[in-house]
This record gives sequence, C-alpha cells and structure tokens, in this order.
Amino acid sequence: MKVIIPVAGFGTRLRPHTEIRQKCLLPVAGKPVLDHIIEPLISQGFDEIVLITGHLEDQIKKYVRRFDAEFTFARQDEQRGLGHAIFQGLEPSDDPVLIQLGDVIYNLDLTEFCQSSTHKIAVDEVPDPERFGVVEIDKERITRVVEKPKNPHSNLAIVGLYFMTNQKVLYDAILQLMENEITTNSEIQLADAFEWMIGKGEVFQHAKVSKWFDCGIPETFLSTNKALLKPSGLQLDGVVIHEPVSIGTDCRIESSVIGPNVTIMDGVTILNSQVEDSIVLWNAKVENEDVEHEIFFKDSSG
Repeated sequence: MKVIIPVAGFGTRLRPHTEIRQKCLLPVAGKPVLDHIIEPLISQGFDEIVLITGHLEDQIKKYVRRFDAEFTFARQDEQRGLGHAIFQGLEPSDDPVLIQLGDVIYNLDLTEFCQSSTHKIAVDEVPDPERFGVVEIDKERITRVVEKPKNPHSNLAIVGLYFMTNQKVLYDAILQLMENEITTNSEIQLADAFEWMIGKGEVFQHAKVSKWFDCGIPETFLSTNKALLKPSGLQLDGVVIHEPVSIGTDCRIESSVIGPNVTIMDGVTILNSQVEDSIVLWNAKVENEDVEHEIFFKDSSG
C-alpha cells in the first residue's frame, strides 16, 4: 500500500535548527524523527513510500538510502498548505493510501488502522482543540471537519494520520479546491478537502489514538524525546548519568552530569557541565555550562 509522508516544510517554528537541517531529520530519543516514522512502516509491510519534499530535499533523498524500502519523491514547489502538499503524491486511481504527517510519531498497529471499508481519520481528545483541525461526529461517523476553529464544537483533534480507501476521491476533492481557489488562512487545507468529500456523500470514521507524539515545536520535541527515551545502561568514568539518556558515538564527556531525559548525538563534547531534559545535536561542544530544556547545537566553550 502507498504511504504519503509530507516533509516539504521550512520548519519555521524550529529555527535556527531547520535552516541547515530538515525538520524530520532532527533527533528525538537518539535518532531522527524520520527513523521513528519509516521503521514501523517497513516492519509492518508498507512497500511504497512517497515523500513530499521541498525545503532541503537533497538531505532527505540522501538520508533515506539507508532504509530497505522503495521510495519515490514528489516535490512541492510552493508552500500552499497541507492539502496542496498531499496532492503532489496522489494519483487518480482507486487504490487506497495511508497519509502520515512527517512531524508526528505514532505507537500503533498501522496495518490494523488501514483495515477499514471507509475513510478513516485518527483523532484524540485535547484540551485546546482550537490549535488543531477537529472533527465533529455522530456515533462513529464524522459529520464535519474544521481547520483550527475559533469556537470549536468538539475536542476531537486530528492527529495527522489518515486512511483513504480510494485515492481518486481525495485527488478530485483537492483539485476542486485548487481550481476554485478555496482556501483557509490562504492555504489549500486537507480539512477542506474532507469537508468537500463529506458533502459528496463519502463516509469517514474516526479512530481514537492516544499514543502519538508531536515534533512540531521545541516544547513538543523535548516532551517527545522524554516520552520515547529508554534507559541506556551506560556508565562513563567521571560522569553521573541519570537515566533515561541516549548517547551517540565518538563523544567526549568528562566531569559532567547527564540526564534525565537527554539525547546526545554523535561527535559531541561535554566538559564540566550539566545537561538535562535536552537534545544536544551533532558535533556540539558544551563546556562549563548548564543546559536545561533546550535543543542545543552550538559551541559554548567561548
């Protein structure tokens, strides 16, 4: 089955890190977000992965060579919204498709999620639904999809995972939006395409998903890192480690306290410092500094 993963965005809320590295290649729990997304897809038998690329696309094309899977790439030349991005990977065919956002990690059986005779949208109850696209339901059936409503009538937020039984109906819906310049916040929205489909009689069900981890902003990157980290069992001379932590290769760590909830990528130097609840990116140097609740990438040695 085809899977479409949009990874074209600029990642503006994660600057300056995303100025030089694609957002999906930033790490949580010891490896890039994209690994957390692609590895379960491969292990669960999804054999055609379409990546929607744009910003820093060469990084992604080079990186995914390490995976034993078939990848195709579709470029989004203009940042015109999620619906526009997904359209680049769709075909006007009757084949089903799974759509998974490139900045959300899921802990669920994706093959089971796709075993449905109707379209399906993954949702979760949230305290702040105005930040999300939301669905309104009648029993199991979705009756309305609204993108970031000012006065939400539902707290069921869309969490970025969608199954379409038929690509063509979604293709046609997004095409209608583009041809008629129907936008929300000046963007071609996937939620508006779903609304168009519901208006044409297409049936959508919702599936509650509680184990999803957002990687869209620094705060959620760090909370996802905390949630996914596991104890490493590492012991280093002269270093106090408070689990869970993940420490990469070719690192030099001396006279420091590491953890809890810390990811340290390859080539990092940490001297006489304390690091907790943070992600230290490749080849960074931390010296005589306390790093807390931070995505750290610079040389602090002065």
